[in-house]
Amino acid sequence: MKNTKILSLVNQKGGVAKTTSTINLAAALSKLGKKVLVIDLDPQGNCTIGSGIDLNELKYGTYNLLLENTEAKDCIIKGPVYDIIGTDIKLAGAELIIISKIARESLLKHKLEKLGGYDFILIDCPPSLSLLTVNALTASTSAYVPVSASVFAVGGISQLTETIDSIKILNRDLEIKGVFLTRFDKREKFNFIVEDALIEMFGEKVLKNKIRVCADINKSQVQGIDIFSHNPKARSAEDYMELAKEVIVLEK
Repeated sequence: MKNTKILSLVNQKGGVAKTTSTINLAAALSKLGKKVLVIDLDPQGNCTIGSGIDLNELKYGTYNLLLENTEAKDCIIKGPVYDIIGTDIKLAGAELIIISKIARESLLKHKLEKLGGYDFILIDCPPSLSLLTVNALTASTSAYVPVSASVFAVGGISQLTETIDSIKILNRDLEIKGVFLTRFDKREKFNFIVEDALIEMFGEKVLKNKIRVCADINKSQVQGIDIFSHNPKARSAEDYMELAKEVIVLEK
C-alpha cells in the first residue's frame, strides 16, 4: 500500500463528468501500464454500471466494505482493463449508519491500508460533501476536481476547498493536485471564461489537458465500456490519455 497513489475525483456539483472521468482516466492509466483499482462511492452506481457490471449480480460492494467485516480484496471485481469495487443502492442508506460509527471518517482508509498490488486507486465520489466523500478524501493521497466548461459555480468550488482544508486534520498530506475542464468546446467563448476563472482561483493546479466534447463518450457509456474500448481514436480517448500522462507526472 505504501507506493499506491489514491486519487479522489470529487466535485459536489453533478453533471461535471466526474464518473466519466474516473472510468476513462482509470482506463488510460491502465493502457500506460499501471495497475488500477476503481472504487465506486456514489450510491447511484453509475461508475459500476459504466464498467459493465450488473448491479443485481454484485455480491460485495462498498456498502459491505465500509459497514461489514468484509475485506477490500473480497470486494474486488477483476476487469479486463481495471479492477473495481462496485456499489448498489444499499449505499444510499449508509450515511445513517456511518454517522454512529467510531472513527467514522476513516472507515475506508483503514480498509485500504491492508490492500496492496495497485499503482493507482481512483475513487468516484458522490456529488455531495457527505460522509462518503469525507471517507474518500481521508483515505486519499490527493484530490482531482473535474469542472464542466459549460457551467461554473464559484461558490461550490470554494465550499469544496474549505472541506478539503478541514479534512487535513485527519489527512494532513491531502491536497488538490489538479483541476481539469470537461465538456470543453473551443467554439464557445464562455468555456474560456470558465478556464480563466479557474486559473485565477487555482493557478498552476489547473491542468493543461482539457476533455473536449465528444459524442463517442455517450456511446461508450451506453455500452458499459471505456472510451478506448469503444473507439481508441476518439478525441476523448486522446484527451484522457494526455490527462493520464499529466497525472502520472504530478504523482511522482
